[in-house]
Amino acid sequence: MDIRVVYPERRQLCTQHFFFSNRTQAVRLPKSISFPEDVKHVEIIAVGRSRIITPVGESWDSWFDGEGASTDFMSTREQPAVQEREGF
Repeated sequence: MDIRVVYPERRQLCTQHFFFSNRTQAVRLPKSISFPEDVKHVEIIAVGRSRIITPVGESWDSWFDGEGASTDFMSTREQPAVQEREGF
């Protein structure tokens, strides 16, 4: 999966180097791409060799705010009729 396809808008490229802090990998975000001041915690999602950093609780927001499916999505799907079932 190419992350640039999933998040096509508002791209800004920045190259940084890792450093170690107490045997943990770390990277500094330059001011031009830093999170807003109200973001205090983030989620980090590993996608292959890439990492996606999002504010906690917002990782699905861009997915749901996206274009959505086309009007003909699965229009030819052959779905069986709903079965009548006895209740519990």
